[in-house]
Amino acid sequence: MTSTVLIAGATGKLGNRIATHLLTQPDVAVRLLVRASAYQDPARTAATDTLVGAGASIATGDVTDPTSLKAATAGVDVVVSALQGGPGIIVDGQIALAHAAVRNGVHRFLPSDFAIDLFSAPAGAPQFDARRQADTAIDALPLEVVHVLSGAFMDMLLDPATPGLLDLTAGTAMIFGTGDEPFNLTTVDDTARFVARVATDPADLSGVHYLSGAEASFNQIVAETERITGRTLTRHVAGGVDDLRSTVASASDPWSVVQQWYLLSMLTVAPFPTNDNDRYPDAHPATLRDYLTHAHHALKTR
Repeated sequence: MTSTVLIAGATGKLGNRIATHLLTQPDVAVRLLVRASAYQDPARTAATDTLVGAGASIATGDVTDPTSLKAATAGVDVVVSALQGGPGIIVDGQIALAHAAVRNGVHRFLPSDFAIDLFSAPAGAPQFDARRQADTAIDALPLEVVHVLSGAFMDMLLDPATPGLLDLTAGTAMIFGTGDEPFNLTTVDDTARFVARVATDPADLSGVHYLSGAEASFNQIVAETERITGRTLTRHVAGGVDDLRSTVASASDPWSVVQQWYLLSMLTVAPFPTNDNDRYPDAHPATLRDYLTHAHHALKTR
């Protein structure tokens, strides 16, 4: 029997990868919720066309237009939200999508969590406050709600081709906090693969599930990078917990310091108490060493 999965946010990086992995599963029909305005962006259009070419179908709609969600969720078994944005999308939009799902008899709903433990993140972090607000409302609905937490995106944080925390050209590494605070990391693709498997898993998966490719600190990341590259990086302390707290407290708009809020949360929220890495043995997430080894090799061969 074919299961139909609707993905909201499929034009984004994570949503696109979730759809790609779902399309490899037998007896799964993939439907993409796509705004009409998305076709004004050539890159998003090309990404969507690739998914359609692989077998996905399109439902034109927008979570900010609840009336468009009736047709989008009709005949759907599972809704996966990979939406990004402000409260209008993450709170109002996701809740509207969940209500439409209930009205059409959808069985399972995965909200757009996919982060560190947002349920323990400090109050005031806007991206996590919004998700908690949406999750509270969605959890109260007659749906099997599955929350997937996967930590920071390893490949977005540590891509050696993009100077950021690590700058190989300058030979520097940026450290926050003491450098020893541990946090969870998982690649975008490993997160997407896990979400795709959870979406169609026949078991009742209500509640929170954790995926973690690595539990590491900034100092461990730098040390592993030095081991792989054979280089010594100069560490620069960019700010401690108190500095980050001061920055977010003095901002008139919390969204203007959303990166600082994320860093503060990474440093102050405990790593996951457990993980579901072995739930699908053929889809085990890459470790920090796995990712850095592959990424630095790929950089050398470009």
